[in-house]
Amino acid sequence: MCSAVSCVVRSLKGLARVWMHAIDFKDWARTHVTFMAWCADYFNYRIVKTAALPADRNYIVGSHPHGMVCLGMTMSFASNASFCMSMAGITELYKGWKTWTVTLAGAGISSKRNLTWILRQEEKGQAVTVVVGGLNEAIMSTPGKYRLKLRDRKGFIKLALTEGADLVPMYHFGENETYHPVSGICPKRLRNMQAHLMKTFGFCPPLLLGRSLLGLPWGGLVPHQVNLESVIGDAIRVEKTKNPTQEQIDQLHAKYCQKLTDLFDKHKTNYGIRADQELIIY
Repeated sequence: MCSAVSCVVRSLKGLARVWMHAIDFKDWARTHVTFMAWCADYFNYRIVKTAALPADRNYIVGSHPHGMVCLGMTMSFASNASFCMSMAGITELYKGWKTWTVTLAGAGISSKRNLTWILRQEEKGQAVTVVVGGLNEAIMSTPGKYRLKLRDRKGFIKLALTEGADLVPMYHFGENETYHPVSGICPKRLRNMQAHLMKTFGFCPPLLLGRSLLGLPWGGLVPHQVNLESVIGDAIRVEKTKNPTQEQIDQLHAKYCQKLTDLFDKHKTNYGIRADQELIIY
């Protein structure tokens, strides 16, 4: 019985690795310029710069929300945006930045070793975007709901302290509207099943529903055509601390969450979100 269970676990972990490689957008997006330009037009996409972030510092950019497939992150950081969009891309808006993408779903390897290697490059201006919520946040993605998996995500905060990298919040308005979750007959039971799979195996592909390429009434895998914009906030200056205490990590985490909330509140009404709608952090 135990061997059968372990076999199933190994099989599911293997499936997770296949999925992760299947949605590794970074190298693909940077070489398929025409497709990324089409995506930008399809979503009327643009990057909104709210503050100057000079290339004499390194940055960890928190990407929120994850959404079903990280479209905002893909078009802002993972694609060669400066060359494929009619509007200014990330490396045109932030001169001197060397951009990197990291997510639990394959667009870069989110290990401490790799992140440390990036941030310790001799040349400054390293800007690594981290999709903090991961797949836990992906299965929470719902149109009209603004929920983030962030309360217990403090690894990137500690890394910012140990490497002296400034923290920058980024919010993708419209990300959660690109796909609808598959709810089924009993949505609560389905959500519980997904949560159980995440807890047991560390992986659960989001069940998503978009438009049908053929116009079929039950939908398909083409994302809904909505306005999608990535708003990049001001940086939190972080002083290098070799061995940060838990109190220092918690304080900086709280400051980051507040900065992200302020960014959301300041810009939400520009994207049809009610003024009384709150950003919920789990």
